[in-house]
Amino acid sequence: MSTTPSLTPSELRSRLEADFRQRVTLLYRCLQITLPYHTVEKAVLDLRDTLKALQEPVLRATASDPASLDALFTQAFIDSGLAKKNRGIISKLLADRPDLLTAECRPFADAFRR
Repeated sequence: MSTTPSLTPSELRSRLEADFRQRVTLLYRCLQITLPYHTVEKAVLDLRDTLKALQEPVLRATASDPASLDALFTQAFIDSGLAKKNRGIISKLLADRPDLLTAECRPFADAFRR
């Protein structure tokens, strides 16, 4: 994600929340499994709290570093319980078809292997 310096911290947080939601939605679409909406909303709210706790320099650094952003999103995915929803089915799908996921969804796949 390209983060322009002109974004306020609030706008940056909103953009990151939207990016997270989009990635989670894409994950379930790739897997052809119904999105667990309630858990996704919980994950977004938890991510919002995490982002609010970050100081602006850390927030901007995380947003501009793909590995840090993947780690943050994956942790929010795990903490929310999304990694436990449909775990057996998803683990089997990923084992049988590792190429099923797009690049931006692959970090979430690691959450099902933990």
